[in-house]
Amino acid sequence: MIKLDKKTQTFLSSKLLCICPLCKKYIYGKDIEIVKIEPSKVKRWPITVVHCHSNKNYPIHALTLYIDANYSIRGRDVSQYLKIQT
Repeated sequence: MIKLDKKTQTFLSSKLLCICPLCKKYIYGKDIEIVKIEPSKVKRWPITVVHCHSNKNYPIHALTLYIDANYSIRGRDVSQYLKIQT
């Protein structure tokens, strides 16, 4: 398992990944717990991360992020309609 050093973890947590195209919320590494991604467990890059959030006058919606091996965003998509079934 590849372990990120403390300096890298701090950098990734404070890194601005993107701005949600729907509500304009700034999404940082800490918002998606980016430091919990274990590169040794990833079978194929980019990985898909779905981040559910709300902001100001916008109800909860899902932002899908495609993250590469360098922890950079390679694409994004927004789902305004969200249903979670348990």
